[in-house]
Amino acid sequence: MTFRASARPGAEPRVPLPRVFWLLFTGVLLNRLGILVPSFLALFLAAESGIGPGVTGILVGVWGAGSVAGSLAGGVLADRTGARGAILVSQFTTIGACAVLAAVDRPAVLGAAAFLAGCASTLHKPAGTVVVAQALPESEQVRAFGLLYWASNIGAAISPAVSGFLLSASGYWLIALNVTTALAYAGLAHRLPGPRGRAEAAPTGAAGADGAAEEAGDGGRETLRGLLAPFRSPATAWFLALSFCLAAIYLQKQSALPLDMKAHGLSSQVYGLVVSLNGFLIITTQPLVSRLTRRLAVDVQFLCAAVLVAVGFGANAVAAGPWAYAAALVVWTVGEMLLVPQASAFLVRHAPPGRAGSYQGAYGFVWNLGLVVGAPVGMAVLQTWGSAALWTGALLLGLSTAAAHALTMLRTRRRARRPGHRSEPADRGDHEPRGGARRTP
Repeated sequence: MTFRASARPGAEPRVPLPRVFWLLFTGVLLNRLGILVPSFLALFLAAESGIGPGVTGILVGVWGAGSVAGSLAGGVLADRTGARGAILVSQFTTIGACAVLAAVDRPAVLGAAAFLAGCASTLHKPAGTVVVAQALPESEQVRAFGLLYWASNIGAAISPAVSGFLLSASGYWLIALNVTTALAYAGLAHRLPGPRGRAEAAPTGAAGADGAAEEAGDGGRETLRGLLAPFRSPATAWFLALSFCLAAIYLQKQSALPLDMKAHGLSSQVYGLVVSLNGFLIITTQPLVSRLTRRLAVDVQFLCAAVLVAVGFGANAVAAGPWAYAAALVVWTVGEMLLVPQASAFLVRHAPPGRAGSYQGAYGFVWNLGLVVGAPVGMAVLQTWGSAALWTGALLLGLSTAAAHALTMLRTRRRARRPGHRSEPADRGDHEPRGGARRTP
């Protein structure tokens, strides 16, 4: 198994990002601005449905389950229907779920709507990978993914203030915001690429013809293979496993971290201010970080990201005041900014023809799974053994992940020095290498 060390992107001149990318950028920003996130879903249900906090908690958990399922389904959908189809399905699913949430107060029906809303929140995300993979050369993909990540965080920074203002007037204004941004994103999606034929997505020849016939003959089996392919390819399966470890650490910011800060006498307002620094740093520095790290190989960036996440969360073990927590947050935020764009680019490079969406969907799946698994484990450790044990464990898990990245990097370097080694394509499982077919739009 290998992690492909990226070519020096700075060696090639930058190309202007195409119009289709900026349509996607705008859609991602609008979607993140209007999405009904779990915290505001809970507030809406409490204000408008009349159900109790216990049922509300269950519905928020159902939303989370939908978001996990949506990542995998969205990847396959983007590969099979194109970016346009996947985004349209996700946005119209959002509109339908919002209509049910606004009109119904039966818990069982609300549960179905919450699941669909959660599913729609991640269903569209792999489509962005498909657009970038088809429209941009490899040298510009990390830059593009960094900008999409930036757009998402701009929307995330604005959304709480807008949602809070609307909620103070009426919970139904939250629904109206979600529907409006979904319609706007759907309108933009009409100008995005549709599905590509097998002849465009894969090399021509007998293998491609056999694959197309096999897909036509058994769509269900082909879909299952698409879902499992990222987990069967050694390089990407290893990367996904390490990503799950980092996600389990990183997503403690949504579970154990606020409880730990409260135990140290800090209010929820202080927690909100400290965590808002994460979005502020990403909005103000992400393009600069991407530019400064363009010449670093992808495996080096993964190693650095793992170390920074480990040290940043590990530092919470000795934090007691807001400034100490903020300093730790700065460290793990830099790790986040290194990891996210490079992870998407790595998966595009390792995906076989026509499977970029599925590979990105697998990444979204393990990342959301990190919250589903990591949150209860982290809170259990915090309540049983205390914050020192939790953050020391996070440090050790993160450093172990960094060590695994380092070993993979060294193995790749040794292999590259062997006589007759070909550095061209990285491990793509059992699939043929892509070659340069997608270098240009």
